Amino acid sequence: MRHIKTFLNTFLLSAAFLLLLAGFHTGASAKPTLNWATNDLIPFYINDGAYKEQGISDQWIRFFETYLPQYQHIRVPMNMARFYAQAEQGDLVCNPLLLKTKNREAFLAYSNAMKPAYAHILVSTHPIDYPEEGISLSDFIKADPDGLIVQAERSYGPILDRIIDQAIQNGQAKRSRMGTQQLFTMIEKGRIIHFLDIENSVTYYNKMHTGTRKLYNIPIKEDRLERFGYLACTKSPEGQRVISAANKILKEKAASPELRTILESWMVPENLPRFRRFYDLTILNQQ
Repeated sequence: MRHIKTFLNTFLLSAAFLLLLAGFHTGASAKPTLNWATNDLIPFYINDGAYKEQGISDQWIRFFETYLPQYQHIRVPMNMARFYAQAEQGDLVCNPLLLKTKNREAFLAYSNAMKPAYAHILVSTHPIDYPEEGISLSDFIKADPDGLIVQAERSYGPILDRIIDQAIQNGQAKRSRMGTQQLFTMIEKGRIIHFLDIENSVTYYNKMHTGTRKLYNIPIKEDRLERFGYLACTKSPEGQRVISAANKILKEKAASPELRTILESWMVPENLPRFRRFYDLTILNQQ
């Protein structure tokens, strides 16, 4: 009986020791969790339909999921306010494509510049001859008898904003509370002739557009690409490690067809030559 009891005690101790080792091994080998902020901002994120998960931010997340296998990647729907709050709390969370501001740098770590900003274009029902750099928006507005439509409560960048503000004061442009999709409906029905918007939104809605009216995308000469998108993560030691690892991958892949496909998604073909020149002169030269 004593032998049986001794055997049982030895067995239980051994089992407990093995479980402890297994638990230690599991804990030691578990990957840190990297939460990706996603939202419904089309076409950065596309959550349903024919182009589901083909937004540029969707593609960036897949890129980093592939090349940062040391993390367990989880996509978490959240608005920007929640993303900022979680980053300020120190939770490891990343946004795959974000502009850099001084306020955000207080709680976010940024990668090297990844992508020049999407350009603004004029969507028109009429073809317009223009030089390689695009039309002058200032000159176009002065000669336009129809008046330019721009969206209210949004910025088109400091240079275009000044041109637009002056045109509104002169009665040559007006603001509308309609979104891009509504403006497409208006232009299809012939109620407006042209409007100004950012190219990725225009490209998305143009793909979804089922009308028969031919539309033209006209590059804007005064628009500037000197705004960049970055990977942004919580400004913590772990967040800094994510950024450091991502920078190495971005450097290795900067000239690759894989990365260029992501960078050029949802761009209008008319802007590609200018974008490629600018990308090569800036980001590639920094690698």
